[in-house]
Amino acid sequence: MLAKLFPNVYEGWIVILSQAIITTLIGGAFFYGFGAVFNPIVDEFGWSVAFVSFAFSLRSEAGGLVAPLIGMMIDNVGARIVIIFGIIFVIFGVLLLSFMTSQIQFVISMLFIAFGISAASGPVGTVAATTWFEKRRARALSFLSVGGAGAGMMALPVAWLVDEVGWRLALRITAIIVLVIGCTLGPSIRLRPASHPQPLDGLKNQSSIDANIDGYKGLSAKKAMLTQGFFMLSLGFILLGFGWTALIVHQIPYLESLGADKTLAGGVVVMFSVFSIIGRLAGGYFGDLYSKQKVLSVAMAIMTLGIALLGVCNNLTQAIIVTCLVAPGFGATAPLRPAILADFFGIKALGTIAGLSRLFVTIGSFGGPVVVGLAVDTYGSYSLGWLFVAVPVAFAIPVMLLAKKPMPQ
Repeated sequence: MLAKLFPNVYEGWIVILSQAIITTLIGGAFFYGFGAVFNPIVDEFGWSVAFVSFAFSLRSEAGGLVAPLIGMMIDNVGARIVIIFGIIFVIFGVLLLSFMTSQIQFVISMLFIAFGISAASGPVGTVAATTWFEKRRARALSFLSVGGAGAGMMALPVAWLVDEVGWRLALRITAIIVLVIGCTLGPSIRLRPASHPQPLDGLKNQSSIDANIDGYKGLSAKKAMLTQGFFMLSLGFILLGFGWTALIVHQIPYLESLGADKTLAGGVVVMFSVFSIIGRLAGGYFGDLYSKQKVLSVAMAIMTLGIALLGVCNNLTQAIIVTCLVAPGFGATAPLRPAILADFFGIKALGTIAGLSRLFVTIGSFGGPVVVGLAVDTYGSYSLGWLFVAVPVAFAIPVMLLAKKPMPQ
C-alpha cells in the first residue's frame, strides 16, 4: 500500500488520490471516452442513435441495479476487494466490446462494463473517503471528484486514439493501461479502521479515536430507507440524473452534429471538464460552510439553465460557450451528493445506503440519454431533446430543498 511508502501523509488523502486516479482512467476511457466510439459504431453497423444510446445507458442503469449489492459488499468485505473485483470486470467487458459483431454482444459487454464501473469507481471511493473525513468531508470529496473532471479531459486523447488506430484497437489499448494502473493503486483504497493511529481529517488537534467515525455512528440501511429524507433525496437524484447523463452521453455526438470533427469535440469535452473543476472545488468549499442542500440547489439551477440553452444554440460557437457555462453546475453536484448522504445517515451503513441511492438515480440516468436519442431520430436535431431533459433537473431543486435530515438515534 502507498500508506507504507508515505507514513507521514494522512492515509485519507492517499485514499483520495488513488481513487481519483482510478476514476480518471476508468471514467475517461469507458464513460466520457465512449462518446468517441458512438458514431463509429453507428456508422459501422447502421444501428439507430436511439439503440446505441440505450446500450450506452446500460452502463448507468445496470450499474445502478447492482449498486445495492456493491454497497453491501463494501460494508461487509471492504473497499479494497470490491475495487479490484470491479477493475477486472470492466476490463473484461471492454475487451469483449472491442470484438463484438452483433447487438446482443454489444449489450452483454455493456452489462459487464456497467458492473465493473459500479464496483471500481461508483460508491466505493466516496464511501471509503467519507470514513476518513468529517469536518473536511465536502472538501475531501470535492478533491476526489476532480478525478471525474480528469476523466473528461481524457476524452481528447481517447478521441485521437480512435481516429489513429480505430475504435476496436483503441479500446484494447486503453483496457491494458487501466488494468495495470488500477491494480497498482486499488490496494491503497480502504475504509478507515477502528482506532487508526492518525487523527481524523488529518488534523493534529483532533483525537486519533473519534466516536463519530470509528464507532460508525448513523442509521442502519433499513431505518434510513424509511425516512422522508431518503425518499426525497432519491427522488431529487433521479431527476438530476435525467439531465447529467444525457449531457455526458450526447456531448460529442451533439457537437459533431453542429460541424465539429471528433478531435475538436473531444477538446470541448476537455474544456467542459476543466470548467467543472471550478464547480467541484467550489461545491466542496461552500458545502462545508453552508447548507449542502442549498449549495446543491444552486448547482442544479445552473445545470437547468445550461441544458435548456443547448436546445436553442444555432451554431457550434454558441454550443461551446454554453457547454463551458453549464460545467461548474455539473461539477458541483459530484462532491455534494455523497456528502449529503453521509450527513443525513452517518457512515454505519453508508455503502449500502449509497448503493440504494444509486439504484434510484439510475432511473433518471437511463431515461435521459434515450429521450435525447429518440428526439434526434424523430426530429433530426438535438434541440427538443435538450429542452425535454432540462425540465426534470428544474423539478429536482424544490425536491432537494424539502428533504429533511433524520433526527439522531
